[in-house]
Amino acid sequence: MPILLQCPYCRKPAQIPEQLANRSVRCPSCQQVFTATVISAAPSAAGSGAMRSPSAAAPSPAPASAPAGGAVSDSLTSDSVVIRPPTRVAGSLGQCPACNAALPPNATMCLECGWTSETDQVQETGAAVVVCTNPACGAANPPGLQYCQRCNTMLPSAPGSMLEGRYRIEKLLAMGGFGAVYRAVDTRTNQVVAIKDMICPDPEEFKIRLSFFRREAEILRALSSLPIVPRIYEFIQKGQSAHLVMEFIQGTDLVKVLEQNQNRPFPLDLVIEWGKQICDVLHHMHTLNPPVVHRDLKPDNIMLLPDGRSIKMIDFGTARDLGRTARTRLQVKTRVYTEGYAPPEQIIGKPEPRSDLFALAGTLYHLATGRAPEGAYTGKEIEELLRLPNGTIPPQQRWFFELVRINLSEDVNDRYFTAREFKADLEARRVTTEVRCPNCQAVNKVREPYCVKCAAPLTDMSPPCQQCGKMNRMGSRFCIHCGNRLR
Repeated sequence: MPILLQCPYCRKPAQIPEQLANRSVRCPSCQQVFTATVISAAPSAAGSGAMRSPSAAAPSPAPASAPAGGAVSDSLTSDSVVIRPPTRVAGSLGQCPACNAALPPNATMCLECGWTSETDQVQETGAAVVVCTNPACGAANPPGLQYCQRCNTMLPSAPGSMLEGRYRIEKLLAMGGFGAVYRAVDTRTNQVVAIKDMICPDPEEFKIRLSFFRREAEILRALSSLPIVPRIYEFIQKGQSAHLVMEFIQGTDLVKVLEQNQNRPFPLDLVIEWGKQICDVLHHMHTLNPPVVHRDLKPDNIMLLPDGRSIKMIDFGTARDLGRTARTRLQVKTRVYTEGYAPPEQIIGKPEPRSDLFALAGTLYHLATGRAPEGAYTGKEIEELLRLPNGTIPPQQRWFFELVRINLSEDVNDRYFTAREFKADLEARRVTTEVRCPNCQAVNKVREPYCVKCAAPLTDMSPPCQQCGKMNRMGSRFCIHCGNRLR
């Protein structure tokens, strides 16, 4: 006998089979998954154990002439149910609890309205069906299909399937427009691993994405000596598919940790320690030849391990090298960024190593305050707070927020020049304002390109001038060769 209840998301009525009470089901209207909570009322004087709405007496059975799924009481809530007898068609194999369409035996999805049951057996073992990840579909498909039989979306690999006769898929962890990530087991070593698939049905586009996917593998191998970067075990490319077999990270990303703790900030000492470790990764990436920029550093891509202190950086799929020649470095790159963590030059498609320092400053701000950054606007807000002698920033933390403010500057030349410089001030717990010229020992303001006394160069080389392509010292506002305004 079906149960009529109300979806807690769209507030529309939905019918479910009685055997799915107190299990996860998908709403046929909004496609959201929720638990079909059923409250049993106390038995009546006649000893009836029927379930009731808490605000009304149990309704009498609907007359035979009434349509199935009749009017819903105004007092119906997501925690209350009304039992109505189904209207069955003689000889029918079964009925969809949402639209009453005929269902074959043991069906888990209605092809008419898309209703899908998500029982514990399907969710945990995945042996029965492969559920389409398209939020507008959610259809259940038999194992072995590559595309959803309802909406033609590419399906994830079914649990239990084998990759290269070695890796057994256990569970789908995440899926997006460019790929999927699975938890799997290496049957040779019995080690738990993560497998990242590249999804691309178009053969021409596959060639383009494959080069990026292979580059991600190369970056991970180059960073293998750093403890907070996941290890890569194998790169597999076969036909129109490619896979990365990586270290499985058991943990929770820092955004979810913040949300679970009502956005209570992390201890500042811990945030500083994480910042130093991230600086090591960025320094390594920025000093590769050619330099590599991460482009999507944020708390979502940092995992907190079960010990509550150790972290791992994940998702290097957006990292790109800047090119080996001056011309390629000046070319506009694909615009990949997360609002609030990306500086202006990255938003217009011209990221550089100092763009990652902007993202790092935003990440540290988020972790230390529990509030997501709003890009350069957050830097200006911090500047206003630091001007107040008795403001809300404690005196012992002013250096930290000053460091964050500097690296959230809109002008790339106002930020720190390298991740090494960023880490040095995190370790010293101060903001460096002056440096001595190694040639004449004169005191100069930090990040000045040339000594004010002897004109000796004080900073590293900057990206090439956009006008003439020649190199300048970092911190230069104008090209010393052609006079062009440098960004």
